[in-house]
Amino acid sequence: MDFVSSPPGNITQEDFLAIVGANGTVGGGPTMFNDSLAAAAAAAAAAAAAGGVAGPGGTAAGVGPGENLTILHGAYPSGYTLPHIIIASIIVTILMIVIVVGNMLVIIAIATEKTLKNIQNWFIASLAVADFFLGLVIMPFSLANELMGYWIFGNWWCDVHSAMDVLLCTSSIMNLCLISLDRYWSITKAIEYLKSRTPARAAFMIAAVWIMSALVCIPPLLGWKAQRPEGHVELPQCQVGGLQMLV
Repeated sequence: MDFVSSPPGNITQEDFLAIVGANGTVGGGPTMFNDSLAAAAAAAAAAAAAGGVAGPGGTAAGVGPGENLTILHGAYPSGYTLPHIIIASIIVTILMIVIVVGNMLVIIAIATEKTLKNIQNWFIASLAVADFFLGLVIMPFSLANELMGYWIFGNWWCDVHSAMDVLLCTSSIMNLCLISLDRYWSITKAIEYLKSRTPARAAFMIAAVWIMSALVCIPPLLGWKAQRPEGHVELPQCQVGGLQMLV
């Protein structure tokens, strides 16, 4: 999405008002401006028409009709150039495909091959499930958010995406810890541990990992999170740390 006309960063006042007009369309099609961007842009246009100075939008004092009105600097709010975005998109997309396909093959192999259906591989399968969904559900939206510089997928999906991100990352780390403990006990207490490592206990350990991971991410979904500031007109940001959507 390009917010810049020619020359870069500038647009005539008439063209700008046409873009953010009441019909909300660009050339007959849906506009790519979200509500917060349109509000900031409209404020910039009003300030320019009144001959005043706009805020962070970048308009200058005394801009008259027909003169260039600067609304945003750089092609993308993230600050990345188009070559950077293309290269990053290709590299991360390849990485996501490797993660998704690789972990899917691990899950299929453990589920279908008789020789791999042993208890110690259950922990590996649990780790593969967490990493599979990280590559499939979390990484694409995180990549778009990083490259575009703002969140376009809505308030609800911000909360869900952030919670799933925390859930899957935490479960992935805890599954690694569980695999390490399983290997350690298998070596240091070989006979004792292997006798006590029943399918029921292994399933309980895996369930405990996912339950503890869920306990970390569920409270923000139930309302325990930072409140969004009122009157914020900048581009929306989805912050994973606070599980909040800034609008």
